[in-house]
Amino acid sequence: MKILILLLSVLFVVSQAPVVGQPLVYDILLAGRDVGELKIAPAEGNSTSESLRVEGAINTFLYDVVYVGENLFEKGILKTSLSSQEVNGRMKEKTKTIQSQGSYQVVFADAKSTQNRSPQLPHPINHTVTSLYYREPVNFRHVYSERFGKMCPVRKVAAGLYEVTMPDGKKATYHYRQGQCHKVESEIIGIGLQFKLREGTASR
Repeated sequence: MKILILLLSVLFVVSQAPVVGQPLVYDILLAGRDVGELKIAPAEGNSTSESLRVEGAINTFLYDVVYVGENLFEKGILKTSLSSQEVNGRMKEKTKTIQSQGSYQVVFADAKSTQNRSPQLPHPINHTVTSLYYREPVNFRHVYSERFGKMCPVRKVAAGLYEVTMPDGKKATYHYRQGQCHKVESEIIGIGLQFKLREGTASR
């Protein structure tokens, strides 16, 4: 169970170029073994609003884990976000962020309790972990983690290579070709973790 929770900490930091037309699918490999997939839905919206959605599923002998991440932007500003995780059909955790009167309210929930917080966050927020799935983080210095309710630093390591550090200290690197993320690498307690773009699902 500990490995699965650690995996989810890294799972939803995958970034990539704009999604168009059809969902993109990444295979999730843990120690070289296929344990699930991550789907990036095409962005929906109009000239003033944009809705983003990602879904991840991990299946092992003991656990079935499902993650959903959603964002709503209006005029480039984050209005609401949702990060939820289920394990074996039961809610593990859920975080909801809502813009209200020039600041953000964050609600953290798990199977036992719900907490409302007003963290010290920059306003407005323009980039999130979920939005990294849709836009290469060119000139990004920070993104908002919808799961943790905190900002995360983004560092450009080299051309087409970025590093994101999550609030829990975990890091992931993203490999790009012509603006398209084709591979993400990280580790969980010393075990190699990779996200590989499935052939035939690349954006056009």
